[in-house]
Amino acid sequence: MVTQADLAKKLGITRTTVARALNGSKSIKLETKEKVLELAKELGYEKNYLGSTLAIKEKKKIVAIIAKSINEEYSKKIKTGLKDFEEEVKAYGVKIKILEVDISDSSGQIEILKRSLEKKIHGLIITPLNNEEILKIITPLIQELQVVSIGKQLSTEMTYIDSRYTKSGRIAANIMSNVTKEEGKILIVDGGDDLMSSKKYLKGFTTKLDEISKRYVGPIKIENLLENKSKILDYLSDDVEGIYINRYAPEIIEYLGEVKKDNYKFITNGFNEKIRGFLESDKIIATVSEDFYNQGYTAGKRIFELLYKTDIKRSQKFQTKIDIIFKESLD
Repeated sequence: MVTQADLAKKLGITRTTVARALNGSKSIKLETKEKVLELAKELGYEKNYLGSTLAIKEKKKIVAIIAKSINEEYSKKIKTGLKDFEEEVKAYGVKIKILEVDISDSSGQIEILKRSLEKKIHGLIITPLNNEEILKIITPLIQELQVVSIGKQLSTEMTYIDSRYTKSGRIAANIMSNVTKEEGKILIVDGGDDLMSSKKYLKGFTTKLDEISKRYVGPIKIENLLENKSKILDYLSDDVEGIYINRYAPEIIEYLGEVKKDNYKFITNGFNEKIRGFLESDKIIATVSEDFYNQGYTAGKRIFELLYKTDIKRSQKFQTKIDIIFKESLD
């Protein structure tokens, strides 16, 4: 009988890629998917769910509690990744209930978590906003609850999808240092803590600049940045050539354009439609963004394996890719 491993070996790709292609995953290139399907048909491969090694004795209840960011692409892509994985394993009757909470509402997330656990769930996927409080709640249930966290590591005893925000900040700093003159300064604006990525972006960015001895001003802290955008103008001295903002970058760049102060080099982190527009109009040179779709997809896959396979370690760490996006690389 032809197996997925046989198909992978013949095509020189991984078995996981073969499985995704056979299950219709949107994360696989069309060309690869067609090659897999063509070879599967040629060799007479048949998907055999009943012959799977998965020991499915009961339907498992899975809840995903996802933080909703001001960057609409963040939760949108994570949810799409989760839903696509759910679609791939629908033959097993797997359902992932997705709940959202505002990224600044850590207490709201705790309430949603408590309500979910009252109904007895078997698997939890979460983008944790308050590690300490979440651990207090789930630690007593750890023997009966499988957990995968995204973006923050809850515990070394639990599976973690690393978003690599600090790394993204470092890459952004490296690009900025290469597009500005040696004597040119970079203004760094600290737009606050979103409880997930912004502080890590800032740490990565400043650490890299310190390592290469690049001159910068800040990070300047402006409370309620969106309401106090004009305060940035106080720091735009003649020797500032580039500007980096760890949070609310699109909104601030938009404002600087309105007051005719956008003739600076901007490098950002993250991606949404506003950032796309700024890249297309050459207002932003580049952005460094995490692969949120595959964070969701990978989280779904890992919780599935934890619940249905018997040889999977509870504690694992996975990293998804980081994209460097220039105008020329936009789809």
